[in-house]
Amino acid sequence: MSDNVIIKQKNLEDFIKNLLVRLNVPEGHGKDTAERLVKAHLRGFDTHGIPCLADYVECLEQGRINPRPALNIESTLAWASQVDADNGLGQVAGTKAMQLCLKSADNFGIGCAVVKRSNHFGAASAYSLMALEHDCIGIVTSNASAVTAPFGAAEPLLGTNPLSVSIPAGKLPPFVIDMATSEGARKKVRKALDEGRTIPPGWALDEHGEPTTDPGAALKGVMVPFGGMKGSAIAILTDILSGVFSGADFGGRVLSVLSNQERESGNGNFMLAIKIDSFMPAKTFKSRMDEELTRIMALRPARGFEKVIYPGYLEHATEMHRMEQGIPLGKALVEKTRELGKRLQVEFL
Repeated sequence: MSDNVIIKQKNLEDFIKNLLVRLNVPEGHGKDTAERLVKAHLRGFDTHGIPCLADYVECLEQGRINPRPALNIESTLAWASQVDADNGLGQVAGTKAMQLCLKSADNFGIGCAVVKRSNHFGAASAYSLMALEHDCIGIVTSNASAVTAPFGAAEPLLGTNPLSVSIPAGKLPPFVIDMATSEGARKKVRKALDEGRTIPPGWALDEHGEPTTDPGAALKGVMVPFGGMKGSAIAILTDILSGVFSGADFGGRVLSVLSNQERESGNGNFMLAIKIDSFMPAKTFKSRMDEELTRIMALRPARGFEKVIYPGYLEHATEMHRMEQGIPLGKALVEKTRELGKRLQVEFL
């Protein structure tokens, strides 16, 4: 018997939106947030959807997130924008920033936007994927509270700082990177703790700087960047683009909205959209992408692998299945979410 409850995409989006509206969030902002959270579920990033909702509710109720931010947008050039998120939900500013990028890309071939004074924005690919509808390449980075030690360090300075790149193809699923720059995502460590599991070796150091597979010890210690020195360089790059360059906090000054009551979290984002037909017809590019991806998948699998795939392939298949069949949520999460809805008088189906 399955331990999951299947929820239709629209039902989940409507519930999240209605719950946020009960907390004085404008309906449009609630819709943007709901769509970004559910997009994470559709593509299999289940730790970045409904599990975030209770935290957002707590922060909205306690005044740590502004439910009705007045986004301030400054543009010094026609293709470049800076979004002041006014300490609102990260999905609201993130969605607006990518929309600005795409509008600029449609008109000028490229669009860039940075975000400051924001909060956790969920899965980075929920924004980079928006570019595909405009025949653009989408690039997104974000910084986060300090939980990751740079290469060679035993104390944290960086967040798990996600990076996402979405590139359209023709007949094949798009090429999509969505990854934390730490060896593992922090939310996956919390999930392992909740489920009584260990985490893989190489993910984290304990508070004494020693490697650990204990998720509890990992949460008290630090995450490790993927790929040693090379991954650390990319993690630092995301902090520079998302924090230093955007005007947001950086270098360990970004705070977790859950543990911080003294000041704003200070998250920042960087977003870029490149119009493909600025360089060649989109149809030609997509055909070339199909050829590239087909060559990758035609390679002989190494020992232990059934076939060769590329980033975004499995997530696309998951999305197609869940859009048709529904989104699986664990029974414990469903009960927790139902209780949250009951408290706020919003029915969870």
